[in-house]
Amino acid sequence: MTLNRNRARILLQEANFRDLFIEELGWDRFGEQVQSRVEQEHFMLQGVAEKRGVAVFVCKVAGEMPLSTTRRKIDQEVVKIYREHLIIYLEESSGGQIWQWVRREPGRPFASREHRYEPGQAGEALLQRLELIAFTLEEEAGLTLVDTNSRVRAAFDVERATKRFYDQFKKERDAFQTFLEGISDIEMARWYASVMLNRLMFLYFIQKKHFLGGNVNYLAEQLKEHPGEDTFYLA
Repeated sequence: MTLNRNRARILLQEANFRDLFIEELGWDRFGEQVQSRVEQEHFMLQGVAEKRGVAVFVCKVAGEMPLSTTRRKIDQEVVKIYREHLIIYLEESSGGQIWQWVRREPGRPFASREHRYEPGQAGEALLQRLELIAFTLEEEAGLTLVDTNSRVRAAFDVERATKRFYDQFKKERDAFQTFLEGISDIEMARWYASVMLNRLMFLYFIQKKHFLGGNVNYLAEQLKEHPGEDTFYLA
């Protein structure tokens, strides 16, 4: 299913998760509620959509976002009723969001995967994940719980980068961003710089695997062979 990114981005910014999942991602209606009490705090989780047994809940927070330890405890309460689920925490005062999915595998510790989104962001990283869990009418007949959960896992089970790598990546991205022209929106410029760096890292990866003409120095040699402005990309 091709995601209407403009429409999805608007619904994401509005925190209209029900329409986002049902109208844009092809999920089904779901209105169950789950109450969770962690120490002295009470949390209400409202179901907004489900697909073949995978439920999506929204937890609205009046004050500050609950700590990561609290979010894990909330997840442990929800899993008693709905084993496969996704929780979206919404901070009502700021509109900030945390999307939480937890990987559960026999013999392995649980791994919480979280994605943060703030109002005003382009949200490209999150939209890319949502594209993976968008379903078409043609898929409905043979769709199972296993299929749906596999798609959700593919979208959200991304291993965390080490702090050292992220800090270096951020440094290079910010430096690259200063050279950009013609993009006035700061968030879009940051996204564009990130995309370009990700593409370069992918090219270096396949180069290391000898997939670029069997030459592990392919990119450097092409740069030397095509000196001058705006010529390297034609190589």
